[in-house]
Amino acid sequence: MWTQEQLMAEAVGGRVSQRFGDRQGLEHFTPAELHAGAKQVLARPQAAEVSPAGRALGARLLAAQWTLLLESLDLPAAPQVLELCAGSSDPVVVALDALFGSQASYVTVNLNQRLAAELEARLRGLSLQWRIIPDDAQNLAEHFAEASFDCVCFHHAVNDILQTAVAARHGYDTRDIDWWPNEQMMIEWLGEQHAADGLASVGLPELRRILEEAARVVRPGGTLCFDHWTWAYHLTLDWFPGDLFNAMIPLAREVALGLSVPLEEVTPPGLDRQWWMVLRKP
Repeated sequence: MWTQEQLMAEAVGGRVSQRFGDRQGLEHFTPAELHAGAKQVLARPQAAEVSPAGRALGARLLAAQWTLLLESLDLPAAPQVLELCAGSSDPVVVALDALFGSQASYVTVNLNQRLAAELEARLRGLSLQWRIIPDDAQNLAEHFAEASFDCVCFHHAVNDILQTAVAARHGYDTRDIDWWPNEQMMIEWLGEQHAADGLASVGLPELRRILEEAARVVRPGGTLCFDHWTWAYHLTLDWFPGDLFNAMIPLAREVALGLSVPLEEVTPPGLDRQWWMVLRKP
């Protein structure tokens, strides 16, 4: 769907670059260093060793991918977009701002308060209209009527949904915790649950409810968009369930295509379906 050159054009001098201002300046890197760094961060799984140029490009290239993806969907001129479990990640909001500016309306249902606060700080620097709802994504029906959105985005969110569900089974409320210091523990619990029953008793039921509700709030003709990736370094760690994390999108695909609300896969040609998925509601 895209080339590295197209993504770099957006990330370094294009619409995405304008949304970063002075953050993660790239002026200290040569074109060769930027090219090599982009190759590292675009690899799936992402390279274990990433150069300073790669680290500087990481967030920009994620936003560039989402920009080109959302642009390919022919969204209306003033789209209504929902993102679930965004945490503090900003590629979707940057992409919407780059494409639509103040015409875009963005809502996120975001459970963890600390991560939501970090995302809010980023949103305040952009032009799009936005709202953060501090709640579990399983409660979408309490907030939105059927057919409320043109698109629902799951940026690296499937694993967060599963981790949150398993953590809750352990009596762990992820609403108030500092997410990153506790993430290894949650991933270990997730791996143990996956080994025990393939997440059949906890994890998949919660994911199914969220996807069912996401499909309900999308308008006919609207889309659900997903991405995921892993880091090569994590795959070498004995506590990390690499088989599960490498199959997050195929797992979500199996669940999504079996919902009561019919969806059809329309992932654009050229996107790796192990790491990306786009579903359309007929």
